[in-house]
Amino acid sequence: MFIPDKNSHKGENGKLLIVAGSKQYHGSALLAINAAKRFVDLVYFYPGENDCYLINAVKNIPEVIVVYDLSVLEKCDAVLFGPGLGNSKLDAKRIVKNVKKIIIDGDGFKKINKKMLNEKFLITPHEGEFEYFFGKEGTKQNVKEMAKKYGCVILKKGPVDFVSDGKKVYEIKGGNAGLTKGGTGDVLAGFVSALATKNSLLESALAGANVLKMAGEMAFKKNGYWYSAGDLVEYLPVGLKTFTNIK
Repeated sequence: MFIPDKNSHKGENGKLLIVAGSKQYHGSALLAINAAKRFVDLVYFYPGENDCYLINAVKNIPEVIVVYDLSVLEKCDAVLFGPGLGNSKLDAKRIVKNVKKIIIDGDGFKKINKKMLNEKFLITPHEGEFEYFFGKEGTKQNVKEMAKKYGCVILKKGPVDFVSDGKKVYEIKGGNAGLTKGGTGDVLAGFVSALATKNSLLESALAGANVLKMAGEMAFKKNGYWYSAGDLVEYLPVGLKTFTNIK
């Protein structure tokens, strides 16, 4: 995993663009931003819809830079596309064309098609999204086959996560039933996307899935099953510190 150099400067340790949120879904964008902001130097946010409530809520997060022009794509190391986009009319083709790496989550699966997938893509479907997008169950074998066929990395979320680059498939176990709560996928998407700014997509998926389950286990020790997606965000830094064995 990438570790920031002590002599590095602002911007050298990751620049992430998050394209998320809509009039209907504000929380998805906020959770993804909060999950990402500790792990990159700069977080940019492009709203799925020009909704004043969404934009004002995001502007209350001091670490984020709200943008209304996709020219920022040129300077970003990775893009998260999808959480809470709802029925927004964004042109996914324009975004996909100009990215270095892109992570697709949530409503992003309704905005792209399989033909767009290539080595720049990490997709993070849960079981229902996998079936909707690929037309088959998200089994371990199917995850590997789809990753190989489309040349992307897949992180299929579930009680056991399956991660594959088409060459090998990994099982990520752990966590608990508290991770079924709404918003945990947005947290994972924001976190994995931040990691992807400076790491390979496969490495980011593996680390992100492991650390999120670790965060769920830490939250369980304190609160039992009664923790929220927002609570998970607070455990991500210590989870990543433990995972990377930083002293």
